[in-house]
Amino acid sequence: MHIKLFSQRMKRLIFLLSLLLGIFLFVGSIQQAGIESVIQALRLFPLPAVIAVFLINFIAIFVFGTLRWKIIIEAQNSHKISFGKVLRAKLAGFAVSYVTPSVLVGGEPVRAYMIKEESDYGWEKSFASVIIDQAIYFFVMFLFMIFGFLFLAHYFALPVSIFYGFGFIIISAFFIFYLFYSRIIKDNSDGHGFFLFIIRSTRLNRIKFIKKKEENIEKMEKIIAHFFNKKTTTFLQAFALAIIEVFLYLITVWIIIFSLGITIDLAYSASIFFIFTLANLIPIPGSLGSFEASLTFIFDLLSLGKSNGFAFSLIFRLINVVLVLFGFLSLLYFSIKTLSSNFSIETPKQLLKLHKFLIKFFHKR
Repeated sequence: MHIKLFSQRMKRLIFLLSLLLGIFLFVGSIQQAGIESVIQALRLFPLPAVIAVFLINFIAIFVFGTLRWKIIIEAQNSHKISFGKVLRAKLAGFAVSYVTPSVLVGGEPVRAYMIKEESDYGWEKSFASVIIDQAIYFFVMFLFMIFGFLFLAHYFALPVSIFYGFGFIIISAFFIFYLFYSRIIKDNSDGHGFFLFIIRSTRLNRIKFIKKKEENIEKMEKIIAHFFNKKTTTFLQAFALAIIEVFLYLITVWIIIFSLGITIDLAYSASIFFIFTLANLIPIPGSLGSFEASLTFIFDLLSLGKSNGFAFSLIFRLINVVLVLFGFLSLLYFSIKTLSSNFSIETPKQLLKLHKFLIKFFHKR
């Protein structure tokens, strides 16, 4: 009991410290950019451009992203799943990810579990579909990030420390992808896939909960391996959809900057995409501060103006906040729909807390 209480307090402390760091970075960035210059840049930004950027972002994440995940799910099963169910899970996952310290992956258990509850695919297949989806998406995103990094390194004099820092991140990411695909696709002598290899190498299997789930994880990894080895057509389709999604992000970047009165080419957009993707990896809720600081830095480096960089971050954040609201509405709908359900042990804590709150709320009524 004492260990559990200590763990909860540590989590809260880490969350608070990361949030304070984000606030510090946010304030520092706006001081560098200049409040008056930022306000002036925002005033010049036309409303039609905001609507266009919102729609493109929505189409990228929740149309092409949902289609990619949908075909992966269906490739593992003999029957179809409705686009609406997959879209709701995608929206909810996006919302939860945005408010957790890990913007890119925090909501994945939620969307996997929503698919599990609204279908008969089972725990292993639902979670395997999310991992496959994210693996393909992250690999495509990684390719675009490499292009952005190479563009920066070739055309701009990066400080040596930053150059080596970016290089280290790229090499580390390449190693993780290599380990993932080599462990998933090839037959290893120890018989362990990527996740079991990590779990046993780091002794995480000493934790009782993880120890109990080793068999499920092994089944899940076999499903993932089967997809990459046998579902070539579906993989290529998913890969193409991921390319379209990331390319639409570059278009979004270009439109925002163009609407701020600056004309750039897509190579510049790729370098900006590289930087703010790195910012999203920093463990701060909503990338608060790190997102603003990174964009202020890259806009200054590209001679596009610090104030424009900060204005860009605010516009992009506003769009994401609206998408997050849609996501929480989807999560609320799912929770009300499954109000009478008895969730299993794999249920993410976020869903359990919302489920208990809604039960109390409707019970009082």
